[in-house]
Amino acid sequence: MAICIGRRQFIAVFGGAAVAGPLAALAQQGDSGRQVRIGIVAPVPPTPDMLKAFRVAMRDHGYVEGQNLTIDVRWPQGTFDEDPRAVTDLVKSNVDVIVAWATPTIIAVHRATSTIPIVMASVGDPVGSGFVASLARPGGNITGVSAITSDLSAKLLGLLVQMIPGMRRIGLVSNSYNPNIALQLRVSEDAARKLGLESHVVEARTAEEFGRGFAKLKAVNVDGVVVLADPAVVEHKREIAEFALDAKLPTAFQRRENVEAGGLFSYGSNIANEFKDAAYYVDRILKGARPADLPVEQPTQFDFVINIKTAKMLGLEIPHNLLVIADEVIE
Repeated sequence: MAICIGRRQFIAVFGGAAVAGPLAALAQQGDSGRQVRIGIVAPVPPTPDMLKAFRVAMRDHGYVEGQNLTIDVRWPQGTFDEDPRAVTDLVKSNVDVIVAWATPTIIAVHRATSTIPIVMASVGDPVGSGFVASLARPGGNITGVSAITSDLSAKLLGLLVQMIPGMRRIGLVSNSYNPNIALQLRVSEDAARKLGLESHVVEARTAEEFGRGFAKLKAVNVDGVVVLADPAVVEHKREIAEFALDAKLPTAFQRRENVEAGGLFSYGSNIANEFKDAAYYVDRILKGARPADLPVEQPTQFDFVINIKTAKMLGLEIPHNLLVIADEVIE
């Protein structure tokens, strides 16, 4: 589980910024049974585990749906550019706080409002993307939970090389619609060069594109595939696992959901925990803290999950040294 750094040191600050007045009013009305309205926005449908983790954490903080809490979950049909109302309608409804999953969502939500507090859930590079001034002092109306997706890209490649001795060609699956992918891709290609590997990149966001992408990677005889972290990868986890098995390609991910669906292995933080941590920020904001003053959390624990059943189907024998350090082995 991710551990928040310095939670007890967070200071609830009232007044002084555009969002301070509304937040102070929320804090004053908190004991009067006021109905709190939270919007959750994602580029693809959030998984049940994400929403459950958020609801349970909100209940732990004293907010119960049907009593003093309403949660409005939205995502676009296609992309946010194709369906901007997924965000604009939510903003017009005057929710108290918006929880936004992933970089494309933050871009869309921040474009729509500079006053409603925004809590990030799993955003790759909030400082580099310009969402916050710094992790310690975010400034503005955005704070929340970051994810070290680019730093993990090289780690995934290194683990895959250990599982496939003699690897020469690596496939990389990218979704350029997500701005955070560019950094992940650059890190992965650099790592491939350092390991003397030939890399092949395919673009994919929809199930059909993932299918075509794996077919292309099989055609150029890659030895394994790293699928760069993106919400679409979680959305299409079952299809991706099937495409990878059909192509007989060992595949690495950052999210355990992909391994549970049949991928070979994952190494990364837990999305459900990130939504749980997002609820902590929502509670602090509802009690009067300003997003500008709440430090952005980074994950401190990463799970290494291996699917042995998938390995056997691919004809792979996972090295013992990797099995012993795995946090979970799926039989």
